[in-house]
Formats: sequence, structure tokens, C-alpha cells
Amino acid sequence: MFVDVADLRDFYLGRLGQVARRQLRARIRGVGPDVSGMRVLGLGYATPYLRPFVGEAERVFALMPASQGVLPWPVGEKNLVALADEGELPLQDYSIDRVLLVHGLEFSERSRTLLNEVWRVLAGGGRLLVLVPNRRGLWAVNSSTTF
Repeated sequence: MFVDVADLRDFYLGRLGQVARRQLRARIRGVGPDVSGMRVLGLGYATPYLRPFVGEAERVFALMPASQGVLPWPVGEKNLVALADEGELPLQDYSIDRVLLVHGLEFSERSRTLLNEVWRVLAGGGRLLVLVPNRRGLWAVNSSTTF
């Protein structure tokens, strides 16, 4: 079951969400620091983490699960987000260099299908980075977070 996209947006606009975004962005850049000339896909609700890649990567865009809903991103600019069925990503085989999957796996009702689709669209040498909450961590026990 998915959390509504508005709930995710509201969390990331709040104080705790800003802290989470800041900490995780630094970790994400540490894992894949150079995306020059690459195609970067944010899957799930990855938009809070995609901004640093804009202007560096060849293309940066996001797909949000249809059951979750969608919000435009970046705000006030040309939209780079679309709705997609998690089992049928509207992308060619081997077309994406980096996939950042955030708030997708933990809410997926068809996680195997979702991961098969990610595998299908990843180019040779492509990489997948999945952000999932630690269900035993401090963030998970706080009812005001999406984790």
C-alpha cells in the first residue's frame, strides 16, 4: 500500500524532512558522485533527492507509481515527472544509467515486478540505489515521519 504523494511532500517540506533530505543527499552523492552524461531516473518519491543531478546528468526525470499519485517537479519549471505503473515502466530496455528508488519498494504491492522492471531498463553498467527505512530505527518509531 502506498502513502499518498501529498503526505510525502508535506513530510519533506517540514523540519524533519529537510534534515532527512540533507543527510541522505550527502550519502547518495558519496555512492555515485559523477553522473556526467548519464540518464538518471528517480522512481517512487525520489524528487527531493534529484536536484543535485540536474545540470550534471544528460537527463534527470522521475516516475511515480500511479497508486501513489504525482506532483509536478521541479516546482515552477518544466515538469520532469510522470505517473507510471510499477510493473510497466514506459521506458526502453537498457535505457537508464542510474536509478534512485525512494519510497517505492517499501510501499510496493508487487516488489518483484518492480525490481524486474528496474532491471529491464538499466543499461549495462547501470546502477540502482534503493533507499528503504530501517523499521527498527529512530525515524521509523516517530509517527510524524514517512519512515
